[in-house]
Amino acid sequence: RNENENERQRHDLVQSSIICISIIYFAALDCYACTYLDGYSDTSCLNNASAVRAINCTRKYCVTMRVEMRRNSSKVMSFLRDCQDEPAMLYGNIPDETFRTYYSSCQQNRCNGHNGRVKNSTNGTDGGGIHNAIVPGKNAGQGVFLCPWTLLFLPVLRIWQMHLARVPKIA
Repeated sequence: RNENENERQRHDLVQSSIICISIIYFAALDCYACTYLDGYSDTSCLNNASAVRAINCTRKYCVTMRVEMRRNSSKVMSFLRDCQDEPAMLYGNIPDETFRTYYSSCQQNRCNGHNGRVKNSTNGTDGGGIHNAIVPGKNAGQGVFLCPWTLLFLPVLRIWQMHLARVPKIA
């Protein structure tokens, strides 16, 4: 009876591990990641997100942060595309005497490819859930592409289960 219990525990451990790995893989976001600093870097990050690298991010949000001059809004001082667990602000902008800083966050693949300008937010740091409404996201067809990869893991799981059944039990 103890051998059956050990085998069952191994089986459960293998299944749990595969499920966890699958969840992490499929839950990861693809986010554009780059920085722009006026006078120190080229404008690819600022003007052409598709020309910069996209990273596989295991954090919660793809983000942008755009800092521009208040008196000359076409003058962008810095720009960031990244992924973060806890953005400084989910959606909105904060002006001060010299600069206006725009924040946006989203939870779809490559959704931080926009210009980073967002309307003023009166909701503070929680964003009221509106940040996903204006940011382009993943279309429904992209999720289907990953599903066949799941089918490749099922035979591997079955082979591993058969292997565990043949391994001599340690008393």
